[in-house]
Order: sequence, then C-alpha cells, then structure tokens
Amino acid sequence: MVSASLQAQAAPTVSATAEEALKRSRAAEGNVVGSHQLTDQDGQPVDLTQFRGKPVVISMIYTACDHTCPVTTQNVARAVSGTRKALGDDSFQVLSIGFDTVRDTPAALKTYARQQGIDLKNWTFLAGNQATMEALSADLGFTWYVTSRGFDHIAQTTVLDKDGRIYRQVYGENFELPLLVEPLKDLVLGRTAALTSLQSISDRVRFFCTVYDPHSDAYRFDYGIFFSIGSGFLAVLTIIWMTIRMWRDSRRTS
Repeated sequence: MVSASLQAQAAPTVSATAEEALKRSRAAEGNVVGSHQLTDQDGQPVDLTQFRGKPVVISMIYTACDHTCPVTTQNVARAVSGTRKALGDDSFQVLSIGFDTVRDTPAALKTYARQQGIDLKNWTFLAGNQATMEALSADLGFTWYVTSRGFDHIAQTTVLDKDGRIYRQVYGENFELPLLVEPLKDLVLGRTAALTSLQSISDRVRFFCTVYDPHSDAYRFDYGIFFSIGSGFLAVLTIIWMTIRMWRDSRRTS
C-alpha cells in the first residue's frame, strides 16, 4: 500500500489493511472485466470492451502523485518496452487509468503521459467518473481510499487476456521484468495452444527461444537453443549409425 497528498474528493470507504487489499486483488484473478465507459487522453469516449482481442496491461494511477505512481509508470514502461522488443509492437495494449476522478481529467492524463515520456502507440490513458471507477476497481480487485495521510492504494498492475479476463496480478512499484513479461508471453505466443498451423508452430518456437537475460535485464531471442537441439539431434544420429555399424560388423564375424 502507498500514500500521497490528500485529495479533496469522495472515495470508496474502505478500511482494508494491506493483507486484505492483497487478498481482494488475488481473488479477482479469473474475473472478466466488464463494460466500463471512460474517456481517453484526447477526450474521446472509450468502452473497455473495445480493447478485447489482444492481451491488455492495466495500471491504476493518479496524476497528482509525486512518487509511487511515476515510479510504477516508469517501471511498467520499461517492462512494456522490453516485452514489445520480444513479442512485437502490436502484440498487446497498455491502459493507464486515473482513479482520482476530480483531478485526473483527460488533459491532466495527457500531460502526465508527456511528463513520463510515454509513447502513446498502443498505450491509452483513461479517465472516468466516480461510479465507473468504483465499479472498475471492483472488477480489478483494486483497493484505493483517502486517509488522513493521503491517497492510499495497492501497487497493482493487471494483465488481461484477449477476452478481458484477469490472467495475472503483478505487485509492487519496482517489480522484476519477468513478472510482467512471462504472463504476456503465455498469452501472446500460447504456452499450451494447439500446433495447428505454421503460425502456431512459429509462435511456439518463439515462446521457448525468447529468454530473460538477468545480466542485461532484458529479453532476447536465444539462437543457442537451435544449436543445442541440432547438437542433440546429431548425437542421436551418431549413436544410431554406430549401433547399426556394430550390428553389421558382428554379423560379418559370426
């Protein structure tokens, strides 16, 4: 849980502890996020269901935050950049949603995006009214409320599958890159998808060959896997050839 400067607005009257907030968040995994009417950074109406068809990363923020939300946004941006290099620019979408329904106007969100250096390609910033934000928070298992110390909320990044179902919750403002990339790999490339086409076979190869390098803190395509497979295949052929040759030699001497 994190806090920031007090906001002069009503908010859900939640007195949850950090443990209760985490429990609520985890219980939301498997929920389908419903239809919620929001407004994007350009003032255009948006329904969350229009983002279905691809995995979606959702980060709940508020623009007046001077520490935690910017740190979280930068960490999500780092993870998104690494993931897109590995999986493709159009493989998933990102939504930053401002839950401060007084200050998080479309204009404020657009300014926030610019301040954070966010490229808006496949990354949308969204605002909404209080009723919508409370309903959306319930779907996401996201806890936020005003305290005497300020705005408190769980540091949560949510991954939805292409059907809008919550696939994974990622916690913390400085989470490790694989925590976000691995569930996106599952959804984009299909860990268990049937191998029914050349594309599905290609995706499965990319899935196993796209690996995390802790030294560079980045994902890369590991060509060494092909050499390992080739070496193993050659070793098997060598054993078979030697076995056949020994069998023929034994027949000649018998």
